[in-house]
Amino acid sequence: MATQEGRRSFLLGITLNELGFIMFFLLMIVSAATLQNTKQKLADEIQQRAKLQVEIDAQQENEDNFKRLQLLESRLMQAAGFAAKPSEQQLNELFVRLQEAQAGIELQQANTQLKRELEALQDYKKLVEVLERNGLAEGSPQAVEKLLNKAEAALQEQKTLEGRLAYMQKKLQANGLDHPPCWADAQSGAVEYLYSIILYENKMHISAAWPGHRKADLRLIPDAEKLAGTTVTLEQLDRQVAPLFAWSKAHNCRHFVRIKDDSKTSKEAFKRQMLAIEAYFYKYLER
Repeated sequence: MATQEGRRSFLLGITLNELGFIMFFLLMIVSAATLQNTKQKLADEIQQRAKLQVEIDAQQENEDNFKRLQLLESRLMQAAGFAAKPSEQQLNELFVRLQEAQAGIELQQANTQLKRELEALQDYKKLVEVLERNGLAEGSPQAVEKLLNKAEAALQEQKTLEGRLAYMQKKLQANGLDHPPCWADAQSGAVEYLYSIILYENKMHISAAWPGHRKADLRLIPDAEKLAGTTVTLEQLDRQVAPLFAWSKAHNCRHFVRIKDDSKTSKEAFKRQMLAIEAYFYKYLER
């Protein structure tokens, strides 16, 4: 065992730097322990606060639910005519009435749906009758398509006839022409043109002049669309316009065209080609 004199010799042998280092090391150990303790307390406090926040949120949700229930109860009492808070028996009776009312609404909806189905069935029967009258196969998509095409053609024909009637009424007080126009506006009676034709010395150029809404009608006239955009001689015109002219004769009408001559066309050529065109069309001469 070290004597007191030996211990004194040991302490006197330690320098001030060494002593300071020892003290710093001891202080670090104490600080680390204190920091660890503080960190643990902070973690516990954060966890506790999180639990409290969850409880606060749950309490707030309960309060909101309670307010909604109070509002629902108030509206229920008002709707049912309760002057005071209803008893359990009164609530049960009210719920029974509500269930009966809901069942009545569902029954009414089912009845409405049944009426719609019956109406659809009646419409279908009418369609079948129309198909049978037109000699078409019952219920086939091709038959329905044919019927729709016939209806569309009839509608177009009706509009065309309305246009001719308006034109004839417009020309009633004048000398007029031998035939009404094949195409005329159904409201105003204004003529709707089929072609624009430019006359040259030995040929003529034919271009489309029909309005856009006449596309369906155009397909009913043989070779009418095919002739637009072509340049023909008088002999070619006679051949190519023949199917179109036959169609207009069959429908007791004439198509109108706009005529314009080229500046280099002679008077003789102009007259010759005008006579040829007048044999098939009614014309409007553009100046």
